[in-house]
Amino acid sequence: MNWEHSSNLESVFGRWPSFHDAEVLRLSLDRSGEEGPTLDVVVHVFEMTTAIDAKGFYVLKNHTEVTLRFTHVVLSRLQWFNHQNVLSSLEVEELDPAAHEGRRFRVEMPSSYGLEAEFECRRAIVLNVQLFRPGV
Repeated sequence: MNWEHSSNLESVFGRWPSFHDAEVLRLSLDRSGEEGPTLDVVVHVFEMTTAIDAKGFYVLKNHTEVTLRFTHVVLSRLQWFNHQNVLSSLEVEELDPAAHEGRRFRVEMPSSYGLEAEFECRRAIVLNVQLFRPGV
């Protein structure tokens, strides 16, 4: 998958993260602009280590808030957004743009709990990457 500005996120994790157990904090649909409709998704992503803390939980590191932007979106499914939206993964399949009106990617956000989404888009962009402080 050819994410624009992916190196901004990969520099935090040393690779592209799995998005397993990542939580969608916000999403925004906007039909305006030359690249509209767009979908912006703000996700808390982190890395689980093999270390165990004093309470018996796996130690999590690299807590990051990433904003992903998708352009020229055709939304197939968006459901179950609620107070906690945990992804099981973020899956992206490349498409033949000639057969999909210029759209190059099919994106799926399967759920562990809450939000699920499925759509096609022309571009996938890592728009912003910043430190995330859980519980703040």
